[in-house]
Amino acid sequence: MILFDGKLYSDKEQDMILDKLWEYSVGTVSDRKEVFQVASMVIDACGVLAGRIRSGEYDEIILPLLAKGTFTKEQMEEAVSFFERENLSVKYETELGVCLKNMTEYVDEQSLPPVRIARRLVPLGILFHIAAGNAQGLPFYSVIEGMIAGNVNILKLPSADDGLSVLLLHEIVKINPELAPYVCVLDVPSTNLAVMKRLEQMADAVVVWGSDEAVKSVRTMADTKTQIISWGHKLSFAYVTQDAAEEELILLARHICATRQLLCNSCQGIFVDTEDEETVLEVGKRFLKILESENTGFANESIGVRGKVGILLYNEELECIHTGKKVLRGDGVSVTVSMDSNLELSFLFKNCWVKPLPRKNIVRALKDKKGHLQTVGLACGEKEREELADLFIKAGATHVTRAGRMSHSTAGAAHDGEYPLRRYTRIVEVE
Repeated sequence: MILFDGKLYSDKEQDMILDKLWEYSVGTVSDRKEVFQVASMVIDACGVLAGRIRSGEYDEIILPLLAKGTFTKEQMEEAVSFFERENLSVKYETELGVCLKNMTEYVDEQSLPPVRIARRLVPLGILFHIAAGNAQGLPFYSVIEGMIAGNVNILKLPSADDGLSVLLLHEIVKINPELAPYVCVLDVPSTNLAVMKRLEQMADAVVVWGSDEAVKSVRTMADTKTQIISWGHKLSFAYVTQDAAEEELILLARHICATRQLLCNSCQGIFVDTEDEETVLEVGKRFLKILESENTGFANESIGVRGKVGILLYNEELECIHTGKKVLRGDGVSVTVSMDSNLELSFLFKNCWVKPLPRKNIVRALKDKKGHLQTVGLACGEKEREELADLFIKAGATHVTRAGRMSHSTAGAAHDGEYPLRRYTRIVEVE
């Protein structure tokens, strides 16, 4: 499905739309309003959309996704809350407010005669979004950020998208038709390199979400004149000490089941503050029981997913004689206990790992993962929380939370340690 000029088209119309897109986008840039005017329209429209979702207008689409286990009711509530007018206003003020307030005129007294110079904050221009499909609504979220910053946005849908992002963006431009020129959605496969290259050449910047391979591919494809803004693959994990409360572990298990470990801030595994193998194994067995218990409240994975994970676990068990790992299986979940301290991706879908990492080794063990660390969920005593948070920040983490709140976000929160709206704008000076 294609969204162009506020209207929906079939994929058969792609060539026609591509032929128009460059002139249409440049025309929008030429006629665009000031940053704060576009932002105000987007924020107001999102507020209306959030209200309609809460009133049940889109239940026909949302309820099946909830029943399918695509996301939980709590995750939906948090997402809707994020797009409410008040919270988007906080995001805008947090990320661009300081910049806008500093956009004042000044006089260069060194020039003869003195010259009056005005600083302004302006959009980059045209953004080409290449979104990942690991989170429902992520493409919509990416485009909204680009629109709030005043840019024209071209979105390439991920292959796994089920139409939710197109629907939401279409609703936004129906709420305020003035926003129609600021968004175009295309369903182009990444393998269509000719079209991908064509879209990249239209853009002032490519916004890419995904793995290192995806980012590397875009960098290879992109022209040197095109800026690359990457929100690459990140790894998140929990850290457990002997003072961890049982309730914190229960909430951590619930988080793993709710996110299915598919998000950048999903817990992939647990590091334990110890060097003792028996202690690590004990934590693994303890957490398996909790994880299995919490999973009873969530939908089962598809047959395909269960089959794929089953093969991975079976292969891990075959290699245990060489690796020394122990695979602990439960009903629909598993915990793999290993004595190395390597941070790695789990098998996903409620299958985590448990490893030792004494606090004295935290920075040394994780520093080489620079650029990949994101959220650390602490299950520890209150008196040691500040010390541990400081160590993980020194190691490169950008977000430290309680273990059960790893996927929780707040208005104005940064992406991987950066404010996206600032990356989607630039500062110009005019004499």
